[in-house]
Amino acid sequence: MQRIGYFFTRVLIEAFRFVPFWLLYGLSDVLAFFLYRVVGYRREVVWNNLRRAFPEKTDDALMKIVRHSYRNLTDVMLEAMKSYTLSIPEILRRCPVRNPELINRYLDQGQSVILSGCHYNNWEYTGITMPPTFHGTAVTAFKPISNKLMDAYVNRTRERTGMVMVDMEGTFTAMRQREREGLPSVYILLADQSPSSRKSAHWVSFLGQETASLPGVDVLARKFNFPVLFYEVRRLKRGFYDVEFSVICANPEEAEPTSITQAFAGKLESIIRKEPGNWLWSHKRWKMKREA
Repeated sequence: MQRIGYFFTRVLIEAFRFVPFWLLYGLSDVLAFFLYRVVGYRREVVWNNLRRAFPEKTDDALMKIVRHSYRNLTDVMLEAMKSYTLSIPEILRRCPVRNPELINRYLDQGQSVILSGCHYNNWEYTGITMPPTFHGTAVTAFKPISNKLMDAYVNRTRERTGMVMVDMEGTFTAMRQREREGLPSVYILLADQSPSSRKSAHWVSFLGQETASLPGVDVLARKFNFPVLFYEVRRLKRGFYDVEFSVICANPEEAEPTSITQAFAGKLESIIRKEPGNWLWSHKRWKMKREA
């Protein structure tokens, strides 16, 4: 079954090679309408999340965010599908990195960093465009796909410009090994998902809610004393983005536990409040409650 699923997915990906972008975004508009109006894909989740995050907004204002959110979702899905066969120069043109010198300042001193990001706009393009700008190796933690053939293919495409893919479970081991070998690296971790464990979660204030957050960036940064930086993906216009870095914590060994997680949440909240439709509202971000 895995081979059959892999075959049909590869056929679909190859078909997207011949789809021009003007048609791709027409398909995205139709798909967004279908997901919201016909299928009702996570419609209740999206509305519940938005009402909790923006209680001051009217339903009309929230509806504009909802429409934007579904179109953002389908744009990113189809852009990712096309990116597997898109040339590297074209992806670089569509998502340049604006200030890599902020990262390279640390790498040039032999200092590894953690680069923390989120599911905002097109995060897939950045895996191609960021690595060539760094003076060290970019290492990304990923969650394996159940179809092993598809998992291997996706990771090969993500590694086209030098990215090293590491299973999430092996992140700590990879960091320790690379540090022992004296290899300054950029460890890219997406940190806006909900944690699987209430016990280990960091509880922070996020969009007016007490929110369970992944502890990994905070814990690893203080363990290895790696500076933590944030990367924001901004949509310039449909199909075009740029990436900009900023510092979250320059001296993790001096940071209090959970403070880095809270600082990340603050960064994420600030960009969401500027353009809320560019974030994925379809996941149950506040499903976990703190134990009494």
